[in-house]
Amino acid sequence: DVLAPDQRAHGESEGRAITFGVKERCDCLDWIQYILDRWGEDKRIVLAGVSMGAATVLMASDRLPGNVLGIVADCGYTTPEAILRHVGKMQGLPVDAAMPLVRASARLPGGFDLRGASAPEALGRCRTPVLLIHGEADGFVPCEMSRENYAACAAPKRLLTIPGADHAMSFVIDEPAYTAAVREFLAECGA
Repeated sequence: DVLAPDQRAHGESEGRAITFGVKERCDCLDWIQYILDRWGEDKRIVLAGVSMGAATVLMASDRLPGNVLGIVADCGYTTPEAILRHVGKMQGLPVDAAMPLVRASARLPGGFDLRGASAPEALGRCRTPVLLIHGEADGFVPCEMSRENYAACAAPKRLLTIPGADHAMSFVIDEPAYTAAVREFLAECGA
């Protein structure tokens, strides 16, 4: 069985503001509860996400019930503010001068704090096994962010980096390595 929800303000989901995982990490817990209510309290669950979806499940990692056997996170970032700073610098924007305005915009119309969630902080309290995957040539979310998440993770963990893979392209660039890593990880988790 697969539950593949659109995150808030994406696709057919409600919401007007993307909160970069701050509120979405709580939505993740609601999705888990939906699964348990619908298919039973003994349902075994693996969370997976790519990019913001990966960051979301990583930011929720310290709040997960025992039914969650593992997390697969492909090219997730560390914090909302860190990814916004990185993207702003890539665009040549005056990030340091603009951040107070960006934070205020997130807080007032968006209703969230850019500093309200952190994948490394959550992973430091995580007890669920984690597989981090990242393309070494990622031009959007630096591969170093997955390395930072890996270093912070207190749970059993694995890191797979794919040479030459850009953002969210690891599977496309090296399907055999990606598939083998996921299969081995799921087997180790008992999924």
